[in-house]
Amino acid sequence: MLYPEFSQYETFVDPEMPLVNAYKSKDGHVFYVEPGFYEGLMGYRERRYDRFDEIMKAIDQVIADNPKVIFTGNYESPFMSKEGFIYREIQDIADPLGIYVEDKSRGSDYGD
Repeated sequence: MLYPEFSQYETFVDPEMPLVNAYKSKDGHVFYVEPGFYEGLMGYRERRYDRFDEIMKAIDQVIADNPKVIFTGNYESPFMSKEGFIYREIQDIADPLGIYVEDKSRGSDYGD
């Protein structure tokens, strides 16, 4: 599945990780967008649409500043592991911008 938010970057298929979207910037920087990261990004798009462009600009800056990035859903248990890459979660991008989404999911209040 292609992610339209990253359409300005060149796509390629990594034979070691064909299920993770791989991209290359004009500067030759390589980055991957794991499904968990993209799901989180879409959550921000849905809940904080008014500031979504800021998040995308910050992601572009991370790509420009780092030659190898994996955008992951959870850095403690990433979907993929590659030597020499840095890992970024969606909160690593949004929190410094002061863009927060409260996770209100919790167990039921109707216990026995």
